[in-house]
Amino acid sequence: MDELKLLASSLPDAPPPSEKVVERARARLSTAMDRPVRRRARPGRRLRGWTVGAAVATIAVVTAVITLVSNLAAVPPTVLVPPHGKDTLLRLADDVARLPDESGAYWHRPLLNAGLVRVRAGDETFNLLSASRVDLWQPRDPQDPVQVRSRKEYARPATPADERAWRAAGSPSVVQRVCTPGTPAKSCEKVRVRTEPSECVYTRAVEPRGVFGDRRLAELTLAELAALPADAGQLRERLRAYWKADPGRESFEEFLSGASSLLEMPVRPAARAAALRVLAELPTTDVGGPIIDPLGRPGLAVAFVKSEGFSAQFGADDEVAERYTTILDSRTGTVLVADASTAAESTEGLAEGTFLHYTAWAREAGWTDDRPARPRGCRVSDRPIP
Repeated sequence: MDELKLLASSLPDAPPPSEKVVERARARLSTAMDRPVRRRARPGRRLRGWTVGAAVATIAVVTAVITLVSNLAAVPPTVLVPPHGKDTLLRLADDVARLPDESGAYWHRPLLNAGLVRVRAGDETFNLLSASRVDLWQPRDPQDPVQVRSRKEYARPATPADERAWRAAGSPSVVQRVCTPGTPAKSCEKVRVRTEPSECVYTRAVEPRGVFGDRRLAELTLAELAALPADAGQLRERLRAYWKADPGRESFEEFLSGASSLLEMPVRPAARAAALRVLAELPTTDVGGPIIDPLGRPGLAVAFVKSEGFSAQFGADDEVAERYTTILDSRTGTVLVADASTAAESTEGLAEGTFLHYTAWAREAGWTDDRPARPRGCRVSDRPIP
């Protein structure tokens, strides 16, 4: 096959290149294709499927061919190059900066904490997806009580296949958790299967200083969060001031990765855009690309810290490699899912790429003027507000 003739046929308006140009282009292409691909794997792990290095090399070869042929045309065709890598965050920041400010009397933060549990019933072994939910309503007015409702949402078969196994076992209401060998019996508890919320607890109390509940960066009020700068350089210096206020913290560079928490807080879109620009500059930031989150929403996968090398117990397997990622809303730049853990390998009852556990923001998150009412059926608690 003559690769250049094949590609030139897609450019009918281009004048034919000279033989000398054709030979020079073919020589460059041959050199690119003969260059060996370097592979690197973690010790003791097998490479699965098509390697990233091979994919990059193939893309480089195709790009080289297209570039060579396009340069021969009198009028090069328009090539739409999708954003990739950290450029994606910068483009998202530009879009977010143009969003209007939001208003409302309460910041509603509904978090769904979910994870897989391997269980056994009779002769059947399957997975349950167990979830709890915490709703926080933080008022703009510091004299207005902060309200929190927490409850267990469900513990149900994770997939249709798991549900079939559960029904084959007689649809039991209580199942036995599968634990790693040597786990004490008291730590390997039974799990109740439930589809309706239960164990609701309600807290209502005034936060005298009006400090926002998320104190990862500093003790900030809603007013201070609203006043964060929209310029990335100024925001970076503001974060430096927070870092200096706590001398026991890690290095400033490590602290900066925590600026991702601003994407979960009630800040102006312009300040959120500035945070995205700060994060895009960090060497630890890695943009994974489009992804569907555990609730079925499209998003952007990003890791702001090291995302591999973690391990967790699952069923009888005492070590399952996992990867962590954050999933952003590709329109607003807010966090859809934090601490999303996916299996980096397959094991019994677990396919590679499956979400192991995660914290997801429910769809109704954001500012609201609806005053929260005391939920029915909840036990009132005087415990500290989370």
